[in-house]
Amino acid sequence: MNSPPVAATRRQLWIELYQKKTSNLLSFLAFIYLITYSVQSIWYRPGVTWWTLLDLFGKLLWVLFAADLMFRFVMVKPKKRFFRTNWLDTITVVLPQFRALRALRAFNSGGFLSKKGFLSSGAMATAALGVVLVVWVGGLMVLNAERGAAGAEINSLGDAVWWGFETITTVGYGDFVPVTAQGRIYAVMVMFAGISMLGVVSAGMAATLVKKSSNQVPQESPEQEVLDQLNELKAMIAKLEAKVDGQSSS
Repeated sequence: MNSPPVAATRRQLWIELYQKKTSNLLSFLAFIYLITYSVQSIWYRPGVTWWTLLDLFGKLLWVLFAADLMFRFVMVKPKKRFFRTNWLDTITVVLPQFRALRALRAFNSGGFLSKKGFLSSGAMATAALGVVLVVWVGGLMVLNAERGAAGAEINSLGDAVWWGFETITTVGYGDFVPVTAQGRIYAVMVMFAGISMLGVVSAGMAATLVKKSSNQVPQESPEQEVLDQLNELKAMIAKLEAKVDGQSSS
């Protein structure tokens, strides 16, 4: 069996070391970006100094995230499945509007908040948080797209969050709908992302309930089953002995 080349082994070690050193930092920066994006969207003050600085800070973070993604893409081999396995990072770089969703990195099994005990690791927990983030970020994105548009119905944070919950749960009352093309595109993205994550949460909850119900059913231990079978054999032997004794006495 041929051993992997030394260069490939070193490359893999470098990638693992890089990810280990930068994982917590990138997760923390993603969480910070979520906060800055929320502040910018809720208190929309373009032209004001603090708002402009936050906007510049968000763009610098995007450059950092893009550089991280490209560095890992260049270093990793083979590259065929890179973007498939790093789909969240890819989406947040290609679609800057979804940069806030990168905050999920702070809560997954490798994120700094998960390691600090704020959230237990696991696909269902991450997906549940993802649903909340999709509602929040999607609502803010639509709010920014609809702000100032003629005939806009989503004009406040409350309207945006309410619309997000209506959309992601497929209720769709229709009391608030995007009227701009950009807002409708964001709405479609929220629909697809929300349905996918809700499916994971629903499947996880169903699996948990089935597991709990199966654990409540009393099950005999293997040792007890063997003892029961031995007792049955003893009873059968006793009946046979009694029958033989009865025939011999007659």
